[in-house]
Amino acid sequence: MRNYILGSIKKIIFESNSGPYKVGLFKVKETNDEEAEIYINKIIGFTGNFNEINEDVDYKLYGNMYNHPKYGIQFNSESYEICIPSDNDSLIMYLSSGIFKGIGNKTAKKIVEKFGSETVDVIKNNYELLADVSGMNIKKARMIHEKIVDNEMNQDLIIKLNSYGFTTKEAIDLTSIYGFELINIIEDNIYELIDYVSFDKLDLIFLKNNDEFNSNRIKALIKHCIKNLCFESGDTLIYKEELFIKMKKYFNGVFNTDKFLSHLNELLDENEIVEVDDMVTLFDFYDSEVNILKEINRINNVKEVIDTKKIDEYILSFEKRNKIKFNKDQKDAIKGSLKNNFYIITGGPGTGKTTIIKAIVEILENIRHLNKNDIALLAPTGKSAKRMSESVGAPAYTIHKFLKWNKETETFGIDEYNRANEKVIIVDEASMIDVFLFSSLLKGLRLNVKLLLIGDENQLPSIGPGDLLHDLLNLANIKSKSLNIIYRVKEGSYITYLANDIKNKKEFISFDDKYDDFRFINSSDENIMIYLNEIVSKVKEKNISIDNFQVLAPMYKGVNGIDNINKLMSDLLNPNEEKFQIGDKYYKIGDKVIQLVNDVENNVFNGDIGYIKDIEFVDKKMEITISFMGHKVKYKSGEFDKFTLAYAISIHKSQGSEYDNVVIVLAKSFKRMFYNKLIYTGVTRAKESLIIIGSIDSFNTSIQTLYADNRNTYLKHV
Repeated sequence: MRNYILGSIKKIIFESNSGPYKVGLFKVKETNDEEAEIYINKIIGFTGNFNEINEDVDYKLYGNMYNHPKYGIQFNSESYEICIPSDNDSLIMYLSSGIFKGIGNKTAKKIVEKFGSETVDVIKNNYELLADVSGMNIKKARMIHEKIVDNEMNQDLIIKLNSYGFTTKEAIDLTSIYGFELINIIEDNIYELIDYVSFDKLDLIFLKNNDEFNSNRIKALIKHCIKNLCFESGDTLIYKEELFIKMKKYFNGVFNTDKFLSHLNELLDENEIVEVDDMVTLFDFYDSEVNILKEINRINNVKEVIDTKKIDEYILSFEKRNKIKFNKDQKDAIKGSLKNNFYIITGGPGTGKTTIIKAIVEILENIRHLNKNDIALLAPTGKSAKRMSESVGAPAYTIHKFLKWNKETETFGIDEYNRANEKVIIVDEASMIDVFLFSSLLKGLRLNVKLLLIGDENQLPSIGPGDLLHDLLNLANIKSKSLNIIYRVKEGSYITYLANDIKNKKEFISFDDKYDDFRFINSSDENIMIYLNEIVSKVKEKNISIDNFQVLAPMYKGVNGIDNINKLMSDLLNPNEEKFQIGDKYYKIGDKVIQLVNDVENNVFNGDIGYIKDIEFVDKKMEITISFMGHKVKYKSGEFDKFTLAYAISIHKSQGSEYDNVVIVLAKSFKRMFYNKLIYTGVTRAKESLIIIGSIDSFNTSIQTLYADNRNTYLKHV
């Protein structure tokens, strides 16, 4: 028998913005739980997932008592039901509680006076009789009937879903989306719920009562495996043989080729997947890349006519005002950007990309008589957008913010049905953009837009599938310019040249100590943390701002992993001794943290760096306030996985950012994680000084490892 407490909800003290999770206070009237008996007629805290909450009705919460280490005794509700009252006073309160629109206290009293203890039975089975009561009509009577019946059916449905294996939160979410059709969907093809529940969860529920070789399961597995393989590898096309090998693992290796191919063909016929040579992909993946080609061709077909002589005059004027001299490649890049409606400029650090963007913006404003609202500067991350804005002297936005991302509906407000007004779009850090985001951007741009991409093709490709910048540069109809001459280098500086040597796959025997801005510490894995301790201690002694010092590593776990480094650095650099545990990590006021997800609503984005300004307890629940460059965001319980410590971060997370001082940890145990573009990207994050700790063997092996260049995409097969 399940434990329960019965009573009324007195107050909700926390409610999740992103789901039905709630925390509140509950007055216990009855229970079958021995531990809860002492709370009868008393208030107790409770947690759980709930639909609507009404304080005028009684609830029966099923679950268990729990002694939380910080918040004390609580009842953890796993499921619940609304108790329809039986006594007259409670019935009047229930009917007039606001659940039933248009039914006030007077009308509720008349209904109960007429039907008494039979009120609920009349509402359920003969609701037409309610219309005879003064203040009622048949429409109101039907509404009360439907609301009570729906509530009971919803409760029964949630209980049934719990019995299948869905959590109450999942049950509530799914019920609100599908209603009473949900059971039919589960019985016909449970995998249709994949947008809301993980595949592994659905598969586990399905296999309890069904054959593993069920046709719906095989087709769902094919799509699931394609998606997983794409996100694991960065490919957008998967070889059938590779897919088959992945599939066999779900059947303990007992899965034949004929069964695989027959279901693959069914999915092809249903347009769920697409075949390209001996490879396959999901239709959405294929559609994104096809759309990219279509939209780029559309933009290219709008021809730009600009007087070349006038461009030369504007370039000369810009050079004089800014006291610089562009080389031929830089001038060609500016001219190409002005003459072509789709154009790409690539180059490493120090090649003048930012200055060229500034020149293009100024010249376009003059030649085409554009104002600031006609031009949008975009970047994939908040940090790169901020840097672009500061360098060019004009507002810049993340692509998600520009496209008006709605996190609740997971859609963009700017799309093919509501296009942006801007006439010129300049996108920096283009190597970071995956095919899905770029396809969405193209859909939202006006038909005669000018679109310029700026990036470094030697940096890491996007975290998501695709190799966008590299692929676009290799398309025959795309105009582009590569900048190779390095200018932004101080005397005695080596960082920029090191990046160039890595790009050119140079092999290193040793490093000189003559460089002002670079040092390689040849170290065994066992000594890396000792060296790092010394470096961080010197940072503290020299009063170097932690804003200007960043450690980069490829992995979170392990002795030399990001988590361990963050613990060391927090202890050394943050004098605050009071620690607060969240999961397996400890946080202190003053700690440096990084945002892990895009949150357009709070104007904070994946990769943004902030500092914990306050940790407080509101109604016994922790709340953390983080300042991102003066912009404060409050995080409540359930949202703490949106950030983590950031004294050390991954190189992937650092992309799009620059730091004055950088330390890269290159442990031998991480060797398999490093490759040319990863090392190159890490090195190019440093502006003033760079230290690499690790072995030269690992460094050389990483430089020669090029697998990031081999992403298999549809754009490569055009």
